[in-house]
Amino acid sequence: MKLTKKDLQNFVETLKETSIDNHDNKNIAYMTESQLSVINFDDVKDNYIKGMGVEQPPNSNDVLFEDKNSNEYYFIEFKAGGIDPVKNVKIKFKIHDSLLILLDILDKTISFSRKSINYILVYNKNQIHKSKHFDTSKSKSKDKIKGHVFKNANKELIRFDLERYKNLYFKNVHTYTIEEFENNFVKKFDK
Repeated sequence: MKLTKKDLQNFVETLKETSIDNHDNKNIAYMTESQLSVINFDDVKDNYIKGMGVEQPPNSNDVLFEDKNSNEYYFIEFKAGGIDPVKNVKIKFKIHDSLLILLDILDKTISFSRKSINYILVYNKNQIHKSKHFDTSKSKSKDKIKGHVFKNANKELIRFDLERYKNLYFKNVHTYTIEEFENNFVKKFDK
């Protein structure tokens, strides 16, 4: 049975619940305390593929949020640990797989996505990140300078080689530290 937009409401959780980092059962942590209602997109993906006979399940973003005021969607992916080239590729698989699943559910095209879907990667700035375009193991001050230059140019710095998806697949792409995510997203919607 094909999922519909209405079915997405069966997967509602809090943003806090979807931000859980439970890779270490002794140190379970959350990347936000927000009680904002969101859709657990990992669960949507699991339900989407039921009965398909898929041998290797697709990857999926953690969260889908619908801003009913603007009729825009936000995919959110939380990364508590470091991002290396392998994890960076997996993030990109999550982007592609999640986007295809959502567009099928909504019965929309990529043109809709460019106008109405945004992407946010939330990462822990205290971890070592070694991706093609972002390496915190080399120089934190270099990244700070880069961020300052972008800010002065009134442009947002998009890390981890994800800027390629802005305007191609998404209306906007953001890579936020936990603090930036709280200030730029949570405070905006969690009222």
